[in-house]
Amino acid sequence: MALNVIPEEQQHHHVQEQSDDIQPYSMHVSSRYLDLTKKKLELTRLPKEIVLSEKRRWDLGTPKAVLEPLLDYWLDTYDWRSQEAHFNTTLPQFRTTIKLDLPASSPPSSSSSTPSTTPQSLRIHFVHKRSKHRNAIPLLFCHNWPASFLEVQKVIDALTDPQSLPSFGAGAQQAFHVVAPSIPGFGFSDAGAVEGFGLKETAQVFDGVMQKLGYGKYVAHGTKSGFHICRALALGHPDHCLAVHTTNPAFAEPKWKKNPLVYIKHRIARWTRAKYLSFGYTPAEVEHQTGGRRTEKEKEPEDASSNGAMLSPLYALRPQTLAYSLCDSPVGLLAGLLDVIHTRVPSTNSQSPITSRSRSPFLSPMEMEMEDPLDLDEERSSLAVHSGPVNPQESEINARIYTWAPTEVLNWTMLHWLPGPESSLRWLRRATLDMATDSPLTDAYCPVPLGISSFQVRNSSSAPNTPLMWGSASWRMAWVKRHQRPATISPAWEAPDLLVLDMRECFGTFVADGIVNLPFQEG
Repeated sequence: MALNVIPEEQQHHHVQEQSDDIQPYSMHVSSRYLDLTKKKLELTRLPKEIVLSEKRRWDLGTPKAVLEPLLDYWLDTYDWRSQEAHFNTTLPQFRTTIKLDLPASSPPSSSSSTPSTTPQSLRIHFVHKRSKHRNAIPLLFCHNWPASFLEVQKVIDALTDPQSLPSFGAGAQQAFHVVAPSIPGFGFSDAGAVEGFGLKETAQVFDGVMQKLGYGKYVAHGTKSGFHICRALALGHPDHCLAVHTTNPAFAEPKWKKNPLVYIKHRIARWTRAKYLSFGYTPAEVEHQTGGRRTEKEKEPEDASSNGAMLSPLYALRPQTLAYSLCDSPVGLLAGLLDVIHTRVPSTNSQSPITSRSRSPFLSPMEMEMEDPLDLDEERSSLAVHSGPVNPQESEINARIYTWAPTEVLNWTMLHWLPGPESSLRWLRRATLDMATDSPLTDAYCPVPLGISSFQVRNSSSAPNTPLMWGSASWRMAWVKRHQRPATISPAWEAPDLLVLDMRECFGTFVADGIVNLPFQEG
């Protein structure tokens, strides 16, 4: 039985919305479902496992030594009600109905040449926080899989109020009106009822939310799956989505037949090892290519940027089959999430600081007890007001490799467990198909300006998966910044301070240089 979420309307909550259809929303999960969750946790049967070396203990999946303490913590310590209250207090949430015509699922024998459509109304959940600053511009924040709207939690305050995280340089005081919708089928948004509901349909829904809020023109940010939504927005709604920012994107290698100029620049950069005529490439990027192919060492699982990059297509293959187990086992869902977001430790040659718990990116419950809970809450909940300006260079050098607290991992798990993960798995399958090689979303050139922040992968001090300038074959590349700090799954979670500074500089520069013309909307 899938778990359902029971909404509870917020009372006496004023917000400057422009439609009566937009209603304040407050999370409230029925106690009956929380009791059922606890019962399922108590009845968990963990599988046996073989003993692997410390270096290889993730090779077969989530280790029992990582999962079992989190199961105990979930049963004995974790309190959803307190987390629920915290989210309701810190994240202004709303729901609205978006009407759209979806492509109907036609049987294989259908001979009709005109594709039929099915009208559908979806209740969409979103976070919306307006800035009080005169220069604020609308920002659509598209979350990733397997994240949720919680991905915006650590950056929303600093994005709406630049003074909460002072910075230097271009765009230092750029403010945003932040909108972070839940993808249909994720969190508290209704799921699309047709098989073909993917990136284009999600973009249509998100654009509908922005139009209802009165944001006729806006900029967008997203990572991985969120970036794919941004691309669908930029291609399908270029008059509304005027610029995009992303992190650690992966691009296809440029081909001579499709874009000869980009192809020639790439070949010249490789020939000169990006030391003379680089065309935006770095030596590290071109050194990681051998005859246009990845080296055997790069193909090894140990050198993958994250398990998520390998596992997401696997989760997308047979979503219905997988859903039977994940809908019925909260521990199974937790194990899957741990395997996706886990990344390996930097090598001893890495310049990144290695702490005593760097063998795993997860902070164990035992280590959690050794920390001051108040300090952890203040550090992890959001970007609080700093006592002085934050120097981006100091943030790069002194930042610790991010470790996940048990409560954070369980919060992410709960946002999939409560509505049931089947809808998000179906969406992931469709999104994966939408971004397949030679698909229209992949092949088409997008004239909307793109800004990129590149972070190091956790397990390497080398270049990202693909050279960033490969993107110039399919995007109007307008801004790039490379960082030494590791952030693989979600920079909004792992390096929120640098991400905020980059988004301010990127979009602030676009506005100042006239690359995009956005109307300022005073909060």
